Amino acid sequence: MKKSMLKTFSSIFIITVIAKVLGLLRDIVFAKFYGTGFEATAFVTALKIPTQIVDLVLSSAIVSTFVPVFNEIMKKDGEKKANEFANKFINMIALIATGISILGMIFAPQIINLLAGGLSGQTYQLTVELIRITFPMIIFTATAFSFVGFLQSYGEFNVPAMISGISNLVVIIFLFCFNQSTGIHGVAYCMVVAWLLQLLIQIPWAKKFGYPFKIKTKFKDKNLKKVFLLSVPILISTAVLPINNLISTRIASEISDSAIAILDYAYKLYIVISGVFTYAVGNIIFPELSRSATEKNQEEYCGLIQKAIRLLVFILIPLTFGLMLYRQDVISVMYERGEFTATSSLETSNALFYYIIGILGAGVVEVMNKAFYAKQDTKTPLYVGIAIIILNVILSIVLGNTSLTYCGLALATSITTLLNATILLVIANKKNASKNKKAENIVSVDLLKYLMKILISAIGMIAVVWMWNNHLSTILNKNIIENLIRMITGAGLGIIFYLAVTTLLKVNLLKELTKKESKVK
Repeated sequence: MKKSMLKTFSSIFIITVIAKVLGLLRDIVFAKFYGTGFEATAFVTALKIPTQIVDLVLSSAIVSTFVPVFNEIMKKDGEKKANEFANKFINMIALIATGISILGMIFAPQIINLLAGGLSGQTYQLTVELIRITFPMIIFTATAFSFVGFLQSYGEFNVPAMISGISNLVVIIFLFCFNQSTGIHGVAYCMVVAWLLQLLIQIPWAKKFGYPFKIKTKFKDKNLKKVFLLSVPILISTAVLPINNLISTRIASEISDSAIAILDYAYKLYIVISGVFTYAVGNIIFPELSRSATEKNQEEYCGLIQKAIRLLVFILIPLTFGLMLYRQDVISVMYERGEFTATSSLETSNALFYYIIGILGAGVVEVMNKAFYAKQDTKTPLYVGIAIIILNVILSIVLGNTSLTYCGLALATSITTLLNATILLVIANKKNASKNKKAENIVSVDLLKYLMKILISAIGMIAVVWMWNNHLSTILNKNIIENLIRMITGAGLGIIFYLAVTTLLKVNLLKELTKKESKVK
């Protein structure tokens, strides 16, 4: 059945927005009870380390290697063989994740010393206790990601998009109803249960697509070997952002205990806002890129990349300007209550400003990594990723020791993310031109003209919103309600102005996205 990218994107976007809003509400409620104190720092660290390890070792490699190989088996050997491969793959991932989880619980103090060595006293002790609770979530996280790859290969995007929303809702209910009696340890147990729920929700849909659900202990399979060989370089190339985040955590722990929590609140908000769009675009486009690469349809392959980049540019550039202007208002409205004070808002908004700089880069990196993986080219992102990680270590150390302190860590992440996106685009462009001289380059003159139109529209938009914001500042105070009024009216005015200018400049993104040219099985 044919679907336009816009139709698919709209569906995933709505579900993802709901899930991300629930994620924000979860963080808002958590901030109300724990602020940026030692319990918040301990919990954030205990949760971040296992989740980042999953990102480093399993999640990206799971989806990025599984989908192309699964589609290849489906094309050559049929659905039954592909599903049998999926079952072996998921069994193997669950076994590896269990091993990592056990090791993490045993060596919790050593892991914390390595990745958050600046923690001490009661913060350190509580972090050790909490990380031993949260490490088993790796098993459910890795297996849930595996089923996400399986369902997306069949064109089912809605269920994978909604699972985090349901688990976030569970955590919110727990915080309101049981936090007072169970404390921070109870919240940690709740997070583990929430990830188990993400796995369980996908099982009925996996059955619908013929997943065999058999326990396998023998993993001798040429396709599994292929996945392993492909995944090794992917583990490094897609680990850039998680490693950058862990580096920031390590250096932030030396600055102050509160620096970890401040950066985490800002980083989560940044990831939520950018992730709404990058998740939808990246995950929709990847199966289609894999199919076009398998069928060696270079024109369709390049066209998909261009569409994805145009969509990201259209959304993320004005979003970047808007968030920079309203960053403190956003943080104040989101978090400033209970233990999260006005000082916490100011410090978190400062960090958010520097994270925001890299939003577009993060989106382009997501698309370009998937473009390379779709062609089973894992070496290019690998080499670029290694260089970016090294650069981020250097920049984090340098900028973290300036007057920027923890904000320097956020800036280092943004600089390296933008550089990562630029390098991947340049390399992909050259590879495409060398293989097909008649084909239009990915980074074409039309794409650059499109970028200029968006920049002009966004600059005009933010100028109008800035004037409006200054006008309202003379008649409104800086309490939460009036901050909300400022943001809502400013956002509304900005969106109207931006759409009007892009229309006048003949930005035809909507027309391109509604073309029915992608086949979804």
